[in-house]
Amino acid sequence: MKKNLISLAVAASVLGGAAVQAGQYVNPDKTGQVLSFPFDNADNGNATNMHIVNTTGKAKAVKIRFVEYKNSDEVLDFNLYLSKYDHFSFAVVKDPNGTGAAIQTADNSCTVPELGTDNAPLNGSQTTNADGSITRVQPFTNYLFQVQKDVDATVERTLTGHVEVIEMGVLIDDTAKTSKWATYATHGPTGVPADCAAIRKGWTDKVFVTAPGVTAAEGGLYGLAYHIDVAAAATFGFEPTAIDDWSVAAVHTNPGDLAPTIVGGVPSATIHTPGSSPQYANVVVGNGAQATSAILMAESISNDVMVNTAVGGMTDWVVTFPTKRAHVDVATKALVVAPFKNNWIGGPTKETAACEVISLVQYDREEKTVVATQTDDLVFSPQLDPEVIKPAEICNEVAVIAMGDAGVASALNVTTGLSTISSTYTEGWQSMLFGTTTAKNSMTVGTKTLTGLPVTGFAAYRFGNGAMSYGTAAEHKSNSVVS
Repeated sequence: MKKNLISLAVAASVLGGAAVQAGQYVNPDKTGQVLSFPFDNADNGNATNMHIVNTTGKAKAVKIRFVEYKNSDEVLDFNLYLSKYDHFSFAVVKDPNGTGAAIQTADNSCTVPELGTDNAPLNGSQTTNADGSITRVQPFTNYLFQVQKDVDATVERTLTGHVEVIEMGVLIDDTAKTSKWATYATHGPTGVPADCAAIRKGWTDKVFVTAPGVTAAEGGLYGLAYHIDVAAAATFGFEPTAIDDWSVAAVHTNPGDLAPTIVGGVPSATIHTPGSSPQYANVVVGNGAQATSAILMAESISNDVMVNTAVGGMTDWVVTFPTKRAHVDVATKALVVAPFKNNWIGGPTKETAACEVISLVQYDREEKTVVATQTDDLVFSPQLDPEVIKPAEICNEVAVIAMGDAGVASALNVTTGLSTISSTYTEGWQSMLFGTTTAKNSMTVGTKTLTGLPVTGFAAYRFGNGAMSYGTAAEHKSNSVVS
C-alpha cells in the first residue's frame, strides 16, 4: 500500500539540502530493496501469479520468503540470483500432489536450491515440456508448525499467506576472477544463466562464505501480482509495497537460513510527519522490526464497498500486517511490542490468536451513514455523528474479509482464514480504524507517537453478468497520524 512519502532528493531539500541518511522508507516510485506482497492464495483452485523484476544493470542476490496467513510462519524460502534486467515469474498454486500450496514456475532464473527437487517428505517435481522448457513445482511445508507443536499444524494452513522479497546484495565477480558470480547469473543468448550450477556449488563448497561475491543492496526491484479465480474467470491485480534504504550492507545468507526477514533492516526510518518542521524526519528506533513497522503505520485505511446484488457485486478486503510476528510471537502478553497488544500462542495444548480491535465507519454513495438517533431516511448531510459499527477484531496476519452477512460469498473465492463484516449499504465506502477511541494502538518512535498499526493490502471487487465474471482491485488508502 502506497504511503505519502517523498523521495530522498526532496527530503534532502526539506532538511536544507544536506546529505541525508534517511533510514528505511516506503518508496512512492514503487521500486526498492524489499518488496512486501500482501497476499498469495491457492485456495479453492485459485492461483496467484507473481513477477519480480530487476530494473538495474547489475546482477542481484535475492531472498524470497513465503509465509502463512496466521502468524507468518515460513513455509518456503530460497535464494534467487537475478541477471541484470531479469524478470522472474512464478505462480502460487494448489500442490498437484498434495493438499497445501506450492510454487510453480518455468522460469530459467537461477535459484538455490533448485526448484522442483527433494525436500522430504514434501518433495518437488520437474516436468519437461514439448518445447524443451522445464516446469518446476516446489510444495510449501508445514514443518515449522509441527516443530512448534501448533494446534493447527496442517499443511492446508499454507494455502493463504503473504510474500517477502529481500535484496541481499549486488552480485560481483571476485577480484581474483576465480569466482565470477555476476557472470554465472547472467543470462546468455538462450535465456539461461551462464552457470547456475557454479553458484549452487559456491554454497555447497562454502566458497561464498570465504570469497567476495556480494556487495551492499542498491534497490531497483519491482513486483506485480494477479490473483486468478479460474472457476469464475476473474482476475485481480495488485502490487507489493516497495521499501528502500532497508539495508546499508550485504545481507547474503545461506539458502537454508531463515534470515533475512522483512524485520531485519536498519533501525532507522523516514516517516511522514505532517505539519512539523522538517516535514519528513529520520528517526532512530529500537530495532529493524520497529523501523519497518513505523513506515507502514496507519491510523485507518479506507476503500470502496460494493455488494449490490443487481450486478452480482462482491467485495473482499485484504488486510495484512507484514511485521506483526516480530511484535506478538512472544510467551506472554507483557512481552508484546507496541503497537500491537496481544500475543500469539500456537500450541501445544491451545491456540490463541493475537487479535486487535478494529472499528468501522460505513458510508453510502450519498454520504449517508446510520446515526443512532435516526428515524427517517430523509436527513440532511453532513450529519453530526455517524454510527460506528460494533467493534470487531482482526486476529490473523493476513485477513481476508468478505463484506456482507455471514455466509456471503468471497470475491476472491477464499475459504482459508476468511471472515465477514456486515455491510450497511450495497454501495459506498468504509473506513477501518485500528484500536478504540479510548485505547488506540500506538508506538513511540524517537520523540514522536505514531498511531495505528503497520498495514498493507487492497480491496477486491467482483461483478457478475450471467456466466461471466469481472474482477478489479484497488489499494487501501491510509491515514497516518504522527504527534
